[in-house]
Amino acid sequence: MRNFSRAGTHVSAILAIDTASPAFAIALALEGSPEEKPRVIESVSDFTHTSLLAAVEEYLRGVHLDAVIVVRGPGSYSGLRAGIATAQGLALAQGSLLVGISTLEAVAVACSDDVVPPLTFTAIHPAGRGDFAAQDFLGRVPQGPMRISTPEELSGGSLAGEEAGDLGAQEVSPRERVVAALASYRRGSLEPASELTPIYIREPNVTTPRRPFGPAGAQGHLPAR
Repeated sequence: MRNFSRAGTHVSAILAIDTASPAFAIALALEGSPEEKPRVIESVSDFTHTSLLAAVEEYLRGVHLDAVIVVRGPGSYSGLRAGIATAQGLALAQGSLLVGISTLEAVAVACSDDVVPPLTFTAIHPAGRGDFAAQDFLGRVPQGPMRISTPEELSGGSLAGEEAGDLGAQEVSPRERVVAALASYRRGSLEPASELTPIYIREPNVTTPRRPFGPAGAQGHLPAR
């Protein structure tokens, strides 16, 4: 395994990927290097798998990863699948540790680091149809399972997360979440996994293709042979 070193100091490279939102974010931390803060890219346009791969390739030129962290959801169905597939591919190709964190856990870490005593609040993330994925936290510690909540059900509570600003609460961006994912790994709060699956608060919509029309326009009838 190749590792970087400067003046005899081991440098551990750690990559975090967050594709739970329309805009993705990636962060690269070089542990043990003079560069203390992670380098972060946050896209400003709608997510595509191609743009994610291009950003990862640019970041990882000449770098061997010790660990890959990926946000597992809730979030965008296609984004989560692409992010997890990218993380698994990198971990397999480079022999790196593969680690997952939920979107709401990343929100909690982003809001709770250096806050003493820990605060009770609800981490949220858009779940479609005007609803939110929600989970209560005491600092970084979950206080119950994830749930789907309406804006009305969340009104008046202490909230943080994506689109929380629209509810008069604390907005948390993909950039902040991906840096929080790195911080959680550094703290030893995340366990490696052999494989990861997306966390869906709702099951993806599956549509059945319509059968072809026959020559007379009757659905389901194919031309006779």
